[in-house]
Amino acid sequence: MAACSAIAASCPGITLTSSEGVFNANYQYATEHYWSNVQAEATPACVVFPTSAEDVSAVIRVLLQYPSVPFAVKSGGHNANAGFSSVDGGVLISFQNSHDTVLSSDWETAEVGPGARWMDAIGALENYGRTAVGGRLGDVGVGGLLLGCGFSFLSAQYGLPCDNIINYEVVLADSSIINANATSHTDLFWALKGGGDQFGIVTKYTLKTYPIGKVWGGTLTYRVSYASQILSATQDFIENNEDPRAAMFATFEFLLKGLDEFAAVFLFYDGESPPNGLFDDFLNIPNTSNQLQTQSYSSLLTANANFGSIYGYRYLLRGTSIPSLAGIDGTNLVNANYKKFVNYVSTQKSLISLLELDFIWTLIYQPMPAMIKAASARINPAGNLLGLSPNAGDDMWMACTVAWQLPLGDSDANTYVTDIINGVSTYVRDTYSGVKANNYVAGHFDPEGYDFIFMNDAMADQPVLQGYGDATYQRLKTIQGAYDRMGVFTQRTNGFKFT
Repeated sequence: MAACSAIAASCPGITLTSSEGVFNANYQYATEHYWSNVQAEATPACVVFPTSAEDVSAVIRVLLQYPSVPFAVKSGGHNANAGFSSVDGGVLISFQNSHDTVLSSDWETAEVGPGARWMDAIGALENYGRTAVGGRLGDVGVGGLLLGCGFSFLSAQYGLPCDNIINYEVVLADSSIINANATSHTDLFWALKGGGDQFGIVTKYTLKTYPIGKVWGGTLTYRVSYASQILSATQDFIENNEDPRAAMFATFEFLLKGLDEFAAVFLFYDGESPPNGLFDDFLNIPNTSNQLQTQSYSSLLTANANFGSIYGYRYLLRGTSIPSLAGIDGTNLVNANYKKFVNYVSTQKSLISLLELDFIWTLIYQPMPAMIKAASARINPAGNLLGLSPNAGDDMWMACTVAWQLPLGDSDANTYVTDIINGVSTYVRDTYSGVKANNYVAGHFDPEGYDFIFMNDAMADQPVLQGYGDATYQRLKTIQGAYDRMGVFTQRTNGFKFT
């Protein structure tokens, strides 16, 4: 509270404390609006609402005088890892009032505040017929997604979201304000492209923009009895699609109680309608709902969020990356992962059916074809941290979420999501060791220590930074130490660490 009082004195107008004793919508939203209710259980001593780098710098100057006070930075609050964007008893820096999107005079770039949500940032740009490479669920915050690198429906055309950042405005651990780009602080510029939040606080992103008009897409839902056909269609898409304007991902949801099990496929095409036959494998499967339509890009992202990003639960999210194999091996692999998931969930449902707990399990298939890796290399020749070489061939980014409502289920949920994703990784290693991915180019070798996990889908205990490979990890660790010599971020904030 002493730190909060000092911040309030130094930064009048941007601080609200929980002890004020009056209702304040900004404070309530900052402390309660999280995708996972686990995050919302933390009670900060105060919340600050900066709108500029100068505001953040002033907050950090005060915090440096109180070295025992923890703090957290919140963009959209969509990270499921407890404490990554919330803090108990410390200072919460919320960017919810820093959400402007400003298009440059030549329309080639846009400056975006870290507190913007993708549906709003995209909506602001499309008034000019432009867009940015951002998230697929519109309620996700800009800052959190970009620090993990991100994944976009536009990635096969323009690379990953982090590839399209041309400048970061950053407040460092010593409270100084710098710009990291291709000519200034180039080491930090590279490190922030997938390196997470341990280097500084990014207060503004400058993004490349691209032309866009109406797009086509939405969701199809199915009974899970059609899982085999859906997975075959997914396998065929990643193996044979050559149109960079097309994208999709598939999810399978199982509920302990209430609603029936179902599958949902998210389709996208950058154009008013897809070419004939492109998505027929999905359209020909009997569906229970069809939300596909021609619409604005921001409308599609908003609809995706309304469908796939439900608030009011506790969540865990865990991811892994596996090769996407060719032919019958590929079809067998995607089906085997699904069957193992169903068997595991069915066993757990029978074990906990008499308890007053309610779990929702979701398995997610996200194609990562070599086409996206090639676009990433083309747009960003200097590279990002992910080390995704097109010569490695196609991948499938698998993820699992578990949702539940009561703290009583926390330990079980952790076990479930860990078992499911570890099972996916173990199965592909044990069954397909030595089998190369579809589109693999002979002679390619991943760097030493490379074991990639997508940060935006990763759980707190997963070694994301180490998985970028030994050389990348050591270089990142050196850069982090150089920009945070006092260990401000490593010791006082949560996130993926260099240990």
